[in-house]
Amino acid sequence: MKLRELDFRARKEEWMNVFLEDGTVIRFKSVLTRIFDTGQRDVFGEPVYRIDSQNVVVARSPEELRGPPSEFVPPIEEIVKKKKPTVVKIKAIVGDEWNEYELEDGSVIRTRTIITKVLRLDGYFDPYGNPIYVVQSQMVVST
Repeated sequence: MKLRELDFRARKEEWMNVFLEDGTVIRFKSVLTRIFDTGQRDVFGEPVYRIDSQNVVVARSPEELRGPPSEFVPPIEEIVKKKKPTVVKIKAIVGDEWNEYELEDGSVIRTRTIITKVLRLDGYFDPYGNPIYVVQSQMVVST
């Protein structure tokens, strides 16, 4: 399959707020970094794209969960071998709307990120003293 990279601009790319049962608010944003036209079409004749993205995750936790910033945070695989992360229930999500991107040919694609699970890596803290969280998610794309 030959991919052709497309230029694009964000028309709408908003933050969502994920309110957790432990009192933490996670600000989350999926940012598109690359879009490729695969040259294929789906059964409805719509183009099939390959999309790369990065997730931005920022935690704001209550004082009782905070700790001294970690000097070193090992890869998640190593952390999980030592201690199982804590699953933190999601109370509410605000702002989980569709993002929109205009492609170089004028067509528009929309993406929406679905948060599936949030894990807290107990004992590890960001530079501001907030616990480190892992947000599992899945992106949905619509043309």
